[in-house]
Amino acid sequence: MPVIDSQNKTLGRVSDLAGRPAFPYPYISLIRVRTGRKSHRYVSWREVRAFEATQIILSTREDDLSTAHLQEEDILLSRNVLDKQIVDLEGRKVVRVQDIQLARTGRELQVLGVDISASALIRRLGFKRLADAIARRYPPPSVKWGDVNLTDWRDPNLRLKLSKESLGRLHPADLAEIAASLSTEERLDMLEALPDEMAADTLEEMSPELQVSVMNSLDDEEASELVEEMDPDDAADLLSDLPQERTQEILDHLPRSEAQELRELLSYPEESAGGIMTPEYISVRPDTPAREVVEKLRSSPPEEEHSFYIYITDEVEHLEGVFSLRDLILANPETPVREFMSQELVCVSLETEQDEVVRKIMKYNLKAIPVVDEENKLNGIVTIDDVIDLVGPGDWRREGRWLS
Repeated sequence: MPVIDSQNKTLGRVSDLAGRPAFPYPYISLIRVRTGRKSHRYVSWREVRAFEATQIILSTREDDLSTAHLQEEDILLSRNVLDKQIVDLEGRKVVRVQDIQLARTGRELQVLGVDISASALIRRLGFKRLADAIARRYPPPSVKWGDVNLTDWRDPNLRLKLSKESLGRLHPADLAEIAASLSTEERLDMLEALPDEMAADTLEEMSPELQVSVMNSLDDEEASELVEEMDPDDAADLLSDLPQERTQEILDHLPRSEAQELRELLSYPEESAGGIMTPEYISVRPDTPAREVVEKLRSSPPEEEHSFYIYITDEVEHLEGVFSLRDLILANPETPVREFMSQELVCVSLETEQDEVVRKIMKYNLKAIPVVDEENKLNGIVTIDDVIDLVGPGDWRREGRWLS
């Protein structure tokens, strides 16, 4: 719209508005006025006498206007916010800012949030009546300004980012889907903003193609830190998709014990029980009282999928029995586990093909199945979440669900 001084002289047209941070909402501090093809000037909002639907009227004539400058903290709304991407926490997806929501408070304007609706885009294209009709029927969604966290107001290439607290409200599966919509640089920024464990969980939920892309964008030390936080079976799957030389470089940066564990997993055929098992499980000796098992679980809480069953092994890890958490809760605290364990074990070998593993878990309605070697030593377990990955629609993770 045109900007007119107190003598009804047109200075130029509005090209942008500058918002200045304040609690609870930023306020409009400056108008950026285009005065020529390649020239502009800033006018303080304090000089505004009235602003209507068609024009902005100043209280001073052009010659008497004070000099105004963009301050370090000012946000150029069109240049730095409009058309940028943000994460919609409710919809759990990446959306584009189509408009800025402003509210009149007396003679001032405040920035309430950003409009991500289709009607806002239609309005910007010049179809105001159609946009208004759509907005009346479908109230436009928005993201409040408090959920938007910009780190550099002056960068015109900046994408909007959410705070760590906001990202922490999302499930790793949602974060993985969002990551698929971002550029490589933005994807790495998002992972860096997450706590280490959540970043690893998010990486586990990505498709193999996206995982490889992330690994290729990190140096060896950064990649090894992520791999170290991942579940061993998921880490082994990821490493098996990388070139052998790259895998070796990452393993060389891991602690010796964890590197050896992953090398053993990588030695098994990918389509075998050994190739999909996790070496993380809970085992106790036959004479352990139920009370001690409960104390062990409390002192070192395992991952949920690793605690479905507790396995009984001897001193050299020969598998002797199994009991569930329900069995443990119902047992007398001083009762040795051998008295309520089950010896009717359903197992698979390291070489058992994946299809047979899935068949046995589904046939016997198990949440996990132990994997033993030829000497009946327990090497790991295959959990129900591993089976879901294998039998999901279209083999969803291995086929790249998050890229669809």
